[in-house]
Amino acid sequence: MTHKRFNLVGARIIKTGIAVALALYICSLLQISPRVFAAVSAVMNIQPSIYRSFKNAIEQVLTHVISVGIAVVGGYLFGTNPVTIGLITIVIITTIVRIKLLPGVAMGVVAAIFVLDAPHHDFLNHALTRSYVVFIGLGTALMVNSFLPQPRYKDALLNNLAKLNKLTANFFQDLVQGFINLNPISDAEFESRKKEIKELLRLTRTQFELHKEQSKYQSRLPYDIQEKWEKYLDYNVKLYYKSQELHDATKQRIEWRKERGDPPISTEFKMVLGMLERGINSFISLNDQLYDHIYYGKPLSRIPINEQFWEEFSYFIDRWHVRMTGSSFLHAFMYVSVVANHIKWASRSIKEFSHNHKGEPSPFVA
Repeated sequence: MTHKRFNLVGARIIKTGIAVALALYICSLLQISPRVFAAVSAVMNIQPSIYRSFKNAIEQVLTHVISVGIAVVGGYLFGTNPVTIGLITIVIITTIVRIKLLPGVAMGVVAAIFVLDAPHHDFLNHALTRSYVVFIGLGTALMVNSFLPQPRYKDALLNNLAKLNKLTANFFQDLVQGFINLNPISDAEFESRKKEIKELLRLTRTQFELHKEQSKYQSRLPYDIQEKWEKYLDYNVKLYYKSQELHDATKQRIEWRKERGDPPISTEFKMVLGMLERGINSFISLNDQLYDHIYYGKPLSRIPINEQFWEEFSYFIDRWHVRMTGSSFLHAFMYVSVVANHIKWASRSIKEFSHNHKGEPSPFVA
């Protein structure tokens, strides 16, 4: 099923342009000047969701009232010379910070300076007029945010969740294979892929927050569905960070082997590596099932959790230990245990996911 999407960047740019034009037009219609501050106020209050727009506007209104109030009183009593304006600015910032309206500090200071710059004759009247201009900008931004179509964050979120999982799962798999085959990806490729995942992760987290905000005033999805998406996002985040530890373990193993002249790999240790190979292949299969459930809405069967594989793995570790003992075994085992534990965590996380969510399908089908 194909969805038309509202480009997030484009939508906000268009809304900003409309809000600026409308604010200037209203000021012209009411013959209130200077109009430019209405435009600035509108720009500062355009938000990616209606919820954030109202939340931001309330903070901005409170900040503006406080800032302008201090500016009007200070300017009326002490004048508007540079020293006075600087001192009033300090008072305004301190006040806003104390009442925890930090997002509005910049706008409050700008509004105060704008008021303090009013002509000395009839100062109070000019200051109030300039305050009205700011409120026109705030109101315009709210109106534009409320009536223009909102981006479909749900669709964008799930598409990016799917892309994120593809990137992190492949990253995880390649790093495990690099450890098994002593052929890790290059540092340049590692950093490039890590950066790509990190940027997508940041975007997906932002979209998830916007989706939750949007669901407060649009059709609300069941709580268990949103909880499922959040857990899936957390799972991919942890998979990403554990992948980085795999890269470090591989580099340390290669360095340790070089210090000992790259000794041949024993038959017993090859069996241990073979178990890791089975483990990562099992993870990929499980991850694909979870991916199909989240993205395509396929039912996710309850996957049993058992220790048979890891008991077999322990058996081969014991056989290897008979051949290799002492500090050499401890160093080598340390690297192997990092990889084994991360594979075990990844597979178990998917199995626990299947237990907690009872296999109900996702409401979204790509």
